[in-house]
Amino acid sequence: MTRLRAVIFDMDGVLADTEPIYMEINRDLLSELGVTTLPFEQLLPYVGIPAKRMWTELRTRFELQQPLSELIRLEKDLQVQHLRGMKQIPEIPGVRPLLEELRQMGIPMAVASSSSREIVELILSKVAVRHFFRATVSGEDVSQGKPAPDIFLKAAATLGTEPQKCLVIEDSPPGVKGARNAGMLCVGFANANSGKLDLSGAELILSDFSPESRLKIKTLIL
Repeated sequence: MTRLRAVIFDMDGVLADTEPIYMEINRDLLSELGVTTLPFEQLLPYVGIPAKRMWTELRTRFELQQPLSELIRLEKDLQVQHLRGMKQIPEIPGVRPLLEELRQMGIPMAVASSSSREIVELILSKVAVRHFFRATVSGEDVSQGKPAPDIFLKAAATLGTEPQKCLVIEDSPPGVKGARNAGMLCVGFANANSGKLDLSGAELILSDFSPESRLKIKTLIL
């Protein structure tokens, strides 16, 4: 197997436990738009999906009258407002030790997130992990979002690493598919707060970043 040289992290649900926050925001927004009593379970399929695709589907499904661009803007504005108002954004337990260990190993790291550039920088700053990453790629930096490979290929290129030498850590089916479409090895992180999602395309599936799980990740790299 080709020796891996870099690790690319998804952000939401992998570095920061933000998926429940987004689902609450979107449920409140849909309620304001007239879609009431929407269970969280119906929003789970949109975890990891780019905003344009999600709101295209929701707009059709619920016959929303607002233009697509306005729905995307409303969601982003609410996310930024909510996240800025939080004193602390919860980080995923064990991910900071993993970042420290990979840095000590000399492994360059990048973030590849479907979120907007503003939200990526806001969350990485609030969680205080920005300094670990040599590169950050947002959903606004590529023409096609996950499960297209674009965001991962751009992250690899920014790191100066060949795609087949990158390991991706993802918590959503579109993210796992995107990583595999990019020719990269993928670890699926089964975050309970992101829902019970199908990560079966991943080479390895972990439910935590315990010392044992971190060792499994490092074993893939060494």
